[in-house]
Amino acid sequence: MSAVEEDGCSLRCDLCDTEIVHSMAELLLRGLATASVDSTTGDIFKSASSVAAAVKTELENYMLVRTESLIREFVDGAQDHSDQLMKASTRPTEFLSDLIGDFVASKRNLLSHVSGFLSSESRLNRIKDFMQKMEMENVWTLDVRQATSETILESIDMKCIFHCPEKFVEQDKLVDHRSRCKFRVVGCENDGCSVSLSAIHSEEHDSICPFKALPCEQLCEQHVMRSEMDKHCATVCAMKLINCPFYHVGCETAFPQGNLENHCSKLLQTHMLYVLQASTRQNAAVNDMNQRLQLLEKMLGRSL
Repeated sequence: MSAVEEDGCSLRCDLCDTEIVHSMAELLLRGLATASVDSTTGDIFKSASSVAAAVKTELENYMLVRTESLIREFVDGAQDHSDQLMKASTRPTEFLSDLIGDFVASKRNLLSHVSGFLSSESRLNRIKDFMQKMEMENVWTLDVRQATSETILESIDMKCIFHCPEKFVEQDKLVDHRSRCKFRVVGCENDGCSVSLSAIHSEEHDSICPFKALPCEQLCEQHVMRSEMDKHCATVCAMKLINCPFYHVGCETAFPQGNLENHCSKLLQTHMLYVLQASTRQNAAVNDMNQRLQLLEKMLGRSL
């Protein structure tokens, strides 16, 4: 801003919650795609692509008029739309979704109202495909949509929950504030994670980040990425419980796999005894089987 405002401050922070701004930007693209598809359904002379530019201008003007109207009501202390005012200032994405929904409804042509079309899979696929087409052709680029979203958010966020309202007279004070503002954009500090977000969400993101290195849940000495924890615990973790290799011959001990060498070393003689006993039992079984075979041969010889 170049003009000094009434309070003498000409420089505003105006940083916004990037997560909210991104969600609003996606809503704008989907709204444009939906309105363009629904307004040209069955029209042999028009396509979604041919009307997108005009529809975008209409959508922008529609949102401007509606938000300005809402702000005037807020300033005038109107109570008629108190629920809408509350939603706008506390749940801006829902407010924008409702706003876009009203605009889309106004653009539907007669054929798009045919029973079943509005919920048909064909329509949803057309909207999805057209969204991708617009992104590839830069019909409404992400940075422009984000700038539009920020403008809308700043105007409806009357409680300053999702944007910073701080103002300054001097540029260096603005720069210093933005370096500490809770809405400044920061990168995740976990190795391998490329997420950027508003600082206000850093702690929340860190609590779910798949790249976060955590102490092993089975209390081995390693730190493991959150996304790899289950695999680590089920495979290579030194504290994973395993059965003794000599389990089938008598040693029924279970212990952390990291203790395998120590276990086998300490119980060497015991394991040898188990193997000897198993071998003896096996030899006895073989002898018993041989005796039975001899008996069968003898009975067979007599029958002949």
